[in-house]
Amino acid sequence: MMHHCLLCLFVLFLTGIRVQSQPASSPANAVDVLSKTKEKLDRLSVVRYRQTRETKYYGDNYYSLFSAELFIQRIKNSPIGWRLQASEGNTLFIYDGQQTIRLKRDAMTIDSASAKNARQLEGNSYLSHSLINLGYFLPLVIGDDSTQKSISDTLIGGQSLYCVKMERPNRYYDGFYSMQPINLRNLRRPYYLLIDKKTYLPYQFITRYIRGNDDRDYITVTFDDLNMAPALPADSSWAYISYRDKYQPFKPKEKKPVIKTGVIIGDFTLPDYRPAAIDSASLHQYTGKVVLLDFWFKSCGPCMAAMPHYNTLQNKYGKDGFQLLTINVEDGEEDMKFFYNKYQPAYKMLFKGNVLFEKLGLSACPSSVLLDRSGKVTEVFAGFDEPVISRKIGELLAQ
Repeated sequence: MMHHCLLCLFVLFLTGIRVQSQPASSPANAVDVLSKTKEKLDRLSVVRYRQTRETKYYGDNYYSLFSAELFIQRIKNSPIGWRLQASEGNTLFIYDGQQTIRLKRDAMTIDSASAKNARQLEGNSYLSHSLINLGYFLPLVIGDDSTQKSISDTLIGGQSLYCVKMERPNRYYDGFYSMQPINLRNLRRPYYLLIDKKTYLPYQFITRYIRGNDDRDYITVTFDDLNMAPALPADSSWAYISYRDKYQPFKPKEKKPVIKTGVIIGDFTLPDYRPAAIDSASLHQYTGKVVLLDFWFKSCGPCMAAMPHYNTLQNKYGKDGFQLLTINVEDGEEDMKFFYNKYQPAYKMLFKGNVLFEKLGLSACPSSVLLDRSGKVTEVFAGFDEPVISRKIGELLAQ
């Protein structure tokens, strides 16, 4: 038990929370404690609290801190059993059980969408790791004998807490209802739930990402200022009609159509990261070569999965007249330095490519545009499928 206690304290230290160790009290059973927490959440009908999510991925040079005040209320006519209002800066997000409403107070805009099933809500940033989500997570853990569970004690700011570790080998918990296979080699995803010993309510939920021996990556969600008898929002605050006179409908920025095959995109010049000094690169420098323009940014998971394959493409085809230009659309010079040092690219690493990205009509990353030797577009790829892209490059070089 002492091993698990020290491990839990180490995780909390990584997330920047000051803790002090506490000798283990009388032994507690992890399943019993989780069951009592589940019962507490099951009995909740309404609660207001602050939810803070801290995310750190060292390998991708990514850090994010997100905090919002949530009001949640149990209702019958909702696929997840709840409705909620979340306030974060200039944003008010509302889910009434059937549709979502997003208000931007600074721009005075309103946007809404139907959300009549749980799948439509699983990627929502306010619901992710929320008390609502925990209400679905805990029964899966409690009822699954394959999930390894252990318990220890810890102390944060004088508050005595249980620290329950949960890990399902080769699986992770996804959304509201399911467990999914972990498809990456040497990846583990243990979870830690810190529970108040007096109330059995959650205080903190931690996900760790352990890649081989690298255990630095984490997501930590803290639940503060729980009020289980809050003032209720006005009934009118849940209705779209209450806001439409004051707020204007949100209009997404008009996008240009995706560039068509056979079109010559024209020259461009972008900063080219190099360790000694920032240089620049222009498309015309590669006239006569097959060129792949690949767009990415560091907060994009699929982009990070694609990056280890870039050198493979350049090294495979570079001698035959191929040039890969990776183009970052939102990150700065320090990020370029980080990824340059990490991957030692044989290709060009350009940045400040957001204007070019929009000009080409692209809407998501990673996206790639393949140009033949004359500079004409031959393919536009959504996502990064290395075998397909590699084959298309080979076919162009053979012409």
